[in-house]
Amino acid sequence: MPKKRLLILLFIIISIGLMTYQSGREHISPFQFLSNTINRFHELKNSIKNFVTSPFKTLLLREEENKRLKAELSGLLKEQQKFIEAIQENKRLKELLSLKEREHRYVTAARIIAKSIDPWSNAVILDKGTKDGVAKDMVAITDKGLAGKISSVSYSYSYLLPLTDINFSAGTRLRDSRTEGIISGTGFRKCKLKYIHYEEDVKKGDVVITSGLDLLFPPGIPIGYVSKVDKKGVGIFQDIEVIPFVNNTWTEFVMIIKRE
Repeated sequence: MPKKRLLILLFIIISIGLMTYQSGREHISPFQFLSNTINRFHELKNSIKNFVTSPFKTLLLREEENKRLKAELSGLLKEQQKFIEAIQENKRLKELLSLKEREHRYVTAARIIAKSIDPWSNAVILDKGTKDGVAKDMVAITDKGLAGKISSVSYSYSYLLPLTDINFSAGTRLRDSRTEGIISGTGFRKCKLKYIHYEEDVKKGDVVITSGLDLLFPPGIPIGYVSKVDKKGVGIFQDIEVIPFVNNTWTEFVMIIKRE
């Protein structure tokens, strides 16, 4: 209370002093003086308020602008990714189209729409079936080589058995030496080339192709290359690993062909 009274007294003294000073110059009413004082006080308060809050408003505006720019950038990156994927898909389709023009046994081109979660089978589902001319035991290839064979088929869909599946096998030969064998899947990225006598000359990098002697796969389709050769402790046959040219993990489209 004493402080409040002291402030009131100080305000009255200042007011009387200012009124006395102004009386010699021009007449001013106490109410006008009080109004002017209050107005100036409000102006000072608003100036201080603006001075204090202006940096925060600026930061808020910058934060909102950053959010807007980040959202726009995210949208542009998504559009760019779609554009890149469209270009890549168009490239793959062109490769299949080029293969179609060279392949007289062409039946249809199919997209892989699902893959097995079983790490041993690697089976995939294609979006083409009997309505598109697909039949059981037809062969699937890409521009790189053999992808597998059709294991079963329905009206609209078909199941592809990749050459890496443990249930897959095909008659083969080495492209250069013409040595014949059987390729089998292992459930992993590599395949096994079986029944090659230990006296046969097999080297890393040798290309393996289909022989056509199994009466299922057309002859001459590239399969893969030899990545490992072991003649020790394996009996009369060599232990040979082959890496397929076609990686079904990355493959999205295949071409279905018939034997003849």
